Amino acid sequence: MRTLAATLLLATGLALAACSTTPTANVLRFHQGQPIGRGTVYIRPADPAMANSLEFQTQANAVGAELRRNGFEPVSSPGVAQFTAVIDVRTTERMGAPRQSNVSVGIGGGFTRGNVGMGGSVQLPVGGTPPPNVETTTTLSVTLLQNPGTQAVWEGRASLDTAANGQRGTPLTPILAQALFQDFPGPAGRTVQVPIR
Repeated sequence: MRTLAATLLLATGLALAACSTTPTANVLRFHQGQPIGRGTVYIRPADPAMANSLEFQTQANAVGAELRRNGFEPVSSPGVAQFTAVIDVRTTERMGAPRQSNVSVGIGGGFTRGNVGMGGSVQLPVGGTPPPNVETTTTLSVTLLQNPGTQAVWEGRASLDTAANGQRGTPLTPILAQALFQDFPGPAGRTVQVPIR
């Protein structure tokens, strides 16, 4: 009985420690190291079929807010834009490390931000095979082109891992955009971990 109590205490401590860990996004950016001018920018999706969707509008609003914060002015017409920002949001799933069949610590939402919760839980063996540990990665990619033409002056992508039952895809765009454009244009060719605020 003492052994079980000690095990539960240890597992609970690990859960609390996990909750206190600051989540980070992996951010990678590319540019020539030259000053990037500012001006009007037209935002479009990498997939033209997404152009009129509510999903893309949410993504565009998040990226547009960060571009505006960095001195750009989003416009609704490509004909008057000095830059074009091409954005893409993708989500992938993969199997994580297998969970132990005995006592394990489960993290719910993946990180704490707004209505995304991180919850710790202690799972006791009840027989059978433990559920698969599926991890999700959402990646926001942005390419900034100088008009006219297709010459990229800046490219970047930000990725965030969450548990299978955590948020994924478009709802994470504001968080990823904030991380991606932090300290714009940022270091080139080097992956950095940006704390989620």
